[in-house]
Amino acid sequence: MDAPSDSGWGEAPVCRTALAVERIEVLQDRVACDVVVNDFRYAYTTPSIADRVRALRPDISSHTCVNSRGDTFNAVIARTPLPHLLEHLVIDILTETSSDPRSVFVGTSEWTDKRLGRARVEVSMTDDLAALRAFKEAVRLINEEVIQ
Repeated sequence: MDAPSDSGWGEAPVCRTALAVERIEVLQDRVACDVVVNDFRYAYTTPSIADRVRALRPDISSHTCVNSRGDTFNAVIARTPLPHLLEHLVIDILTETSSDPRSVFVGTSEWTDKRLGRARVEVSMTDDLAALRAFKEAVRLINEEVIQ
């Protein structure tokens, strides 16, 4: 996901959360989560957000990531869409909490309506309850680290 050239989002009042979950769907092998970024100011990470996230979740930097700047998430973490950060945080939490150390989790994130700040994040899973907890924890972390 690349940075916007023109979002189309107007000025909005300060919001309490940067990212809100609109819908979560548990599928056979993955969880799909529709989210909305409540304020364009929080649509993309910044270097300071990236530094705080890396301090809290140091393994996130080494995640494999398909992007235009490198082979890892670290190549884009300082300027990536918030839904993309959510994807990697969920994967990081699932990896850390998995009972099987060989488990590998993958995900995707994409704007579904960039003008309205809507995106869909999908992450593979082996345990639906663990995946739902990971999404909840990741959203909480983002909202605490972005809105300060």
